Amino acid sequence: MSFKHLQIRYQTARSLPAPYAYFYTLTARPTANGSLDVNFSITFPDRDDIDDDELIAEGYTRDDDFQWSGRLPNAWQKALTELTDKTRLSSLVEEELDEEEAFLELTIELPNGQKQQGTPRSRDDWDYLVQELMQAAYEAGGREAPFELTYLDFNVRPDSLTLNVSASFTERAVQIERIQGRNERRKTLPWSELQRIMSFVYEHDYDPDSAQLKRPKQTGQWLNLGSEEWYDVSTFPALTKKLQNL
Repeated sequence: MSFKHLQIRYQTARSLPAPYAYFYTLTARPTANGSLDVNFSITFPDRDDIDDDELIAEGYTRDDDFQWSGRLPNAWQKALTELTDKTRLSSLVEEELDEEEAFLELTIELPNGQKQQGTPRSRDDWDYLVQELMQAAYEAGGREAPFELTYLDFNVRPDSLTLNVSASFTERAVQIERIQGRNERRKTLPWSELQRIMSFVYEHDYDPDSAQLKRPKQTGQWLNLGSEEWYDVSTFPALTKKLQNL
């Protein structure tokens, strides 16, 4: 089974104030060639009374509203179809939601024209996949870059290790490039591996004040997360071991 059309409407809990509050609408429609037509728009309301300095301090800008329409590849149609097929909906009355409860409504139109509407009984799967789908839209729309990570195990010998990890949410693809001495290898990992990689990478706190702003040339283990900062991770042996084993 597949779906003909999907609409997702979401709004943060009423108790969440600006600038954190937002709402979005996302629609998706499978195409005959296996891709996925997507329309996505997100709005951050009630920010007029917040000055720019406060927004920047919270990691936001004055222009965080975003819209994107386009096509995503077959991997996205497959992922969304699999989740839609196993989803069961419960009735949803917005006025009855608790102040602390976010609004999430799906409208699923099946190929036979039948429509189902409500909130998914298992929201965690939808919360996670939609966050990935939103990230794909940001990436496809040029708002954000693909996830990138570089791990450097540098020493004076000619077998220093450079490990490059790149993950495109648009393509749902994880690529590994491993360079050690004169040997260079590339491989593709299952998309599900990205969640594991990000979990063990981001379970640590990295201090930007102690980071180097240029690629290190001294012996040690270093991590770069796609920005100019290089973090000394030699004090995280469990992390460096996991990176070396990718």
